[in-house]
Amino acid sequence: MSTSGTTHGGVDPVTSVAPTTGPATSTTPPTAGETTSAATDPVTTSPTSGPATSSSSGGDTTRGVSTIDTTIETTNDPSLGSSGETGEDADGDGVFGGDNCPDIANPDQIDADGDGVGAACEACDGAPGPPEVVSLGTPGRLRIHGCLVTSDGVYDGDVLIVDDQLACVAADCSGDPEAVGATVVDAHGIVMPGLLNAHDHIQFDIFDASDWAPLNVYTNHNQWTNEARYGAMVDAKQYLNGEGNSPIDRGCELNKYGELKGVIAGTTAIVGAANPANRPCYGSLARTIDQTPNDLGQDKIQVATLFPTTPAADGVCSAISGDATDAYLIHIGEGIDATAKSEFTKLQTVSTVDGCLFKPETSIVHGTVLGAPEFQEMAGKAMHLIWSPHSDVLLYGATADVPLARASGVEVVLAPNWSITGSQNLLDELRYADMIDDTQWGDQLTAQDLFEMVTGAAARALGVDAFIGVIEVGKRADLLIVAGDNNDPYAALLAATPAEIGLVLVDGRPLYGDVGVQAFAPPECEPLDLCGADKFVCVAEASVMPADKLDQTLDDIASSLTDELVAYDAMNLSAWDFAPITPLYVCP
Repeated sequence: MSTSGTTHGGVDPVTSVAPTTGPATSTTPPTAGETTSAATDPVTTSPTSGPATSSSSGGDTTRGVSTIDTTIETTNDPSLGSSGETGEDADGDGVFGGDNCPDIANPDQIDADGDGVGAACEACDGAPGPPEVVSLGTPGRLRIHGCLVTSDGVYDGDVLIVDDQLACVAADCSGDPEAVGATVVDAHGIVMPGLLNAHDHIQFDIFDASDWAPLNVYTNHNQWTNEARYGAMVDAKQYLNGEGNSPIDRGCELNKYGELKGVIAGTTAIVGAANPANRPCYGSLARTIDQTPNDLGQDKIQVATLFPTTPAADGVCSAISGDATDAYLIHIGEGIDATAKSEFTKLQTVSTVDGCLFKPETSIVHGTVLGAPEFQEMAGKAMHLIWSPHSDVLLYGATADVPLARASGVEVVLAPNWSITGSQNLLDELRYADMIDDTQWGDQLTAQDLFEMVTGAAARALGVDAFIGVIEVGKRADLLIVAGDNNDPYAALLAATPAEIGLVLVDGRPLYGDVGVQAFAPPECEPLDLCGADKFVCVAEASVMPADKLDQTLDDIASSLTDELVAYDAMNLSAWDFAPITPLYVCP
């Protein structure tokens, strides 16, 4: 979402209360001067009723959860690998005779565990349950057994983490020399790559729809930014972030609180567009993937929330050609009218050399108004589309035509935008995208398609697929464990909430999980009651410089933000109050 529009004086920040009806999707804003309750728990809140639904004149915005059934018929009969499909190709995968999975198309014939049965036909073993530490071992060595969702398929196996990397991904890593003395965890569930959020405005994620909700359905992004209450909310954020003449600076806390909202939902990397850029405090929790402290040793991602000037566009073109930029994320086409659509054409001519931004490194964020000609142009240049359906539908009554984009050859990435008009986390956005697909497009997207949009496709769009996005030897150890049906892992992810996330690792370091695996986590981790589930969260870490604020706990962060918002409201600088901050998670 473009946060462009008039800058509102650098006045101070405001945070939102958790709505009493769950994640709000209503287009009816609170009335002017309405105050918010200061008694809300800043960590989690249970609404007094279920998730809210709403509709707007521009489109169907009914919020719902629709689980895509991707259950496949499985078999463990090895004979099918040697004698199935004798001379025929019943599944249409181009393999005639000797197909190791004759009833399900698998042209790659991947057999990860070498038992003669293709990975596409194998089921994961074991009943689902909470993860547990089987044995404690040497720090820096961790072996996890579970239902692995890997680049070679889904199968029952092990991942071995050595320091910050995946050293072994196989049916059994116990014999690997580096597994000696490793801590062993039985996932009793599904092991997936960590989720990637490719589009967020993270320092706004202390707010939600109780702080500002659109008054209308709009036709482009230049309209709603002029609303008075939106401007007051921006003032509040800028005040907290130390912008303008603000006497305080809670920018580190804003970023870390937003990242925590992602971490508890299995998100290990976030494009947050935080400012000012590259602060050392961004180096904890989830990867602040678009900033230097992302622990990857490089930062080649540029984010443009405003349409670029010619000098800015020329600078990006130069950075792309000089291999200094691997990903350029530009917010355009956000809306449904000619103004929004014209941005696509202008992007081709805004640079001195026409079309130099139309490169594989460029991703269009939103692209709500784009159609077949634009998608064909993007596909021809191997550009990506970053799709944020919840926010798009709430603001414009429509969202990008993802089936058309995919049919045109455009790879699509899914992301929540922010918690104000988007979803509170990526898990919720996955469900919202599934609902849109089911109700608007006739269920064209499978659960696996949606999973790919927040893992491998996101990594490719961001130019970080050499490091993260898949479970593969040599990749960084950014993983999550999710509870659910081991034989239908993609549907399990769609059904998951933070309560079902059993463990989250970034670079092999535990950040969040069930108390059953806390034994191998650092001692400074904190208990967290999440909607009645006993969890732990690891926020504080060693800090060399106090100004880095890396040693802050969750309570330090939440208390600091809440106190400053309460003080800000007391100054009566606007007609609205914004304290307290929105909870980490609003319980269903």
